[in-house]
Amino acid sequence: MKMIAVFLVALFSFLTGCQTVTKDPVAYSEDSESDLFDPETFERYSSIVVQAGTTEKPVSMRLWYTRPDELKADTPVVMVMHGGRRDADVYRDYWGAYANEYNVLIVAPEISEEDFPTGWGYQTGNWVTPDSSSVDETKGQRNPPEQSSFAAVERAFDKLRNAFALETNEYDIWGHGSGAQFVTRMVMLYPQARIDTAIAANSGTYTFPDWTLPLRYGLKNTGIEEADLKPAYAHHLVVMLGTADNDTSHRLLSKLDIAEAQGAHRLEKGEKFYAVNKAKADELGAEFNWELETVYGIGHSGQEMAVAGARYLLAGHKERALFPLGDGPDGASARGSREKNELLQGSGEEDDPFADMD
Repeated sequence: MKMIAVFLVALFSFLTGCQTVTKDPVAYSEDSESDLFDPETFERYSSIVVQAGTTEKPVSMRLWYTRPDELKADTPVVMVMHGGRRDADVYRDYWGAYANEYNVLIVAPEISEEDFPTGWGYQTGNWVTPDSSSVDETKGQRNPPEQSSFAAVERAFDKLRNAFALETNEYDIWGHGSGAQFVTRMVMLYPQARIDTAIAANSGTYTFPDWTLPLRYGLKNTGIEEADLKPAYAHHLVVMLGTADNDTSHRLLSKLDIAEAQGAHRLEKGEKFYAVNKAKADELGAEFNWELETVYGIGHSGQEMAVAGARYLLAGHKERALFPLGDGPDGASARGSREKNELLQGSGEEDDPFADMD
């Protein structure tokens, strides 16, 4: 019996030694600071770092990406904006499977805390100075637009095109929560961005066309005038709302009066934002290419809303309206944007105006 056991051990060792050793695939080093590379040598899921700033404001931006097996010069690009945690790799993974399925390049730019600290740097695009207050209209002034995180994403797109030898001139962009805040404000404040279709899913706050309210809620001190909204309204922006994102006490929702005036929950806020801007576009006689899309049964989930966003952008799938949205203008439950001067005082709870990251 002992001899048999010894024989089996020896045989197992021999067979194991004869097996082909498969090394782990060589992946791009996440610590590399170079944006010069041959994309064919890297894995489909990876990242690069590009210089996306200016002389006055240098920015090193990591672009997490998933590329399709066959990358061509005309491969479409979808920019996926992360949440308040700056977890761009996670959002890249939400969308990664669609790269091959629809032959698109999925890119999640990481807007780092180092380059763009706090919500003023990300959610509001570094458009105003850090001393800005979401409830004090006297604080904050406009930064140079080219120092915004919106402009940085645009420059990162150019570096991406060079790195992958793309001839694509536009990109689609999608964001959820804090990423949706970024997307809506990019369209409104920086409409020169080369965006084809923008989707903002389940934003927690919106910038209304109201010049008596400061960012994040209005356009005071932004340098944006009424006429500047016309190119913003000409963009194809989809306000995408989960019908189950209607929790009035969600832990990430601001309890400030100025925030609650936009709506009791994210669903209502989004409906109101769309309706008020449609009314403003009508008032200006402007082309209005915004849409309101509801996704039934989905709450505040970036992963689940990514599925709906991909269906819309990549498969042309639109949700069928099953019920009216309310009794306000254009069917939305809007109370209008002019009920607010007294709200500038807030509720006295603004220790951190961006504590509600989504």
